[in-house]
Amino acid sequence: MQINGLALTDIVDLADHADLFELLDNESVYTLSHQGVTAGFSSVKAISRSTGIETRRLLQPDLCPLDIAVAIAEKLQFRVGFDWNECPAILLCHSHTNNQSARQLCDQLSEKLGVPTERFIPFNYGCVGFVQLLNRAAQLLQELPERVHIPLLTVETPEHWHDSSDKAFCGIVSAGATGTTLWRGPGHELLHVETAVEIIPEERRKPDVPLFWTEQGDMFDFRGQPEHKLVMHMDGESVFLNGVDFMLNACLKSYHEVADEPGRILIAPHQPSGKLLKAMIAAAKQVPIEADFLNNLPNYGNSISSTIPTILARLEQVVSQNGYEPATPGDLILLPAAGICMDRLTDAMCIGRAAIRWQPGRYHEEA
Repeated sequence: MQINGLALTDIVDLADHADLFELLDNESVYTLSHQGVTAGFSSVKAISRSTGIETRRLLQPDLCPLDIAVAIAEKLQFRVGFDWNECPAILLCHSHTNNQSARQLCDQLSEKLGVPTERFIPFNYGCVGFVQLLNRAAQLLQELPERVHIPLLTVETPEHWHDSSDKAFCGIVSAGATGTTLWRGPGHELLHVETAVEIIPEERRKPDVPLFWTEQGDMFDFRGQPEHKLVMHMDGESVFLNGVDFMLNACLKSYHEVADEPGRILIAPHQPSGKLLKAMIAAAKQVPIEADFLNNLPNYGNSISSTIPTILARLEQVVSQNGYEPATPGDLILLPAAGICMDRLTDAMCIGRAAIRWQPGRYHEEA
């Protein structure tokens, strides 16, 4: 979708809030991966090599998703200065094997904020969730006047719907929450946005093996305690193969759309795992795509729909850690994503891409 006059305001996250999260290091992941019946990681160093991650986050044990939803909502409102009751829609992505979890969280948050629950639009959209929020908000704003904010919230606690002994996931998933608003006003200009569901042909999948599937049973939580829950599994090899291609294609499409625009190009992709991200970046450089690729995995992990907006929330830090020159006003940032299709687990994946023109500053209602 081509966009005219829409922009993101300030982008915030909660990653530094020690009162909300505790860190899970690779030594702990090694122990967790050896709880189940399948083989765990061979060593702590193998976790670093495979995932590209050193620490990830868990929600504090006495907290629930509503606690971080309230925290990110309050932080966003403070930074941007809008009135929740003046927002015609509030979009929230909360991924889960329970498809009602996002709706339930919206209902709980509506009560806390004193906003009618029908204003909330829930998304159970996985890794492409933030781009999908952008896409839906852009559609809604086509019919709305200037200065109307549509908040975009991501609240992800993947430890609640994964098995901590599953080597495919236990080393990569991380909790996170982010917030921003899209409006017709000043801010980080939205240049384009698109999402799609791609059916994976049989020749790009293992015979009789789904890409993703769920399993109900006695598992372990991420503190090593037994827990009965519905968890997600995946065929990592097929997901890797298709994920690299989809992320690269999303990069290429966005790159070609902005290549003639003035300004340096940075790419802030979804952060699935170190292995997949490294393969995608290597392929992109061969095309070639002339851009600075941002990796935020080591101390943040794969926080599902929160990964891309977490990079944007702390762009200055991420750019510096990747060894690049500081981001400046007018830089173009591409946001490619690919991952699980929550509505069609077995044979499809979601793809998303967007681009923004970076305009750092604080964007308040009175601006």
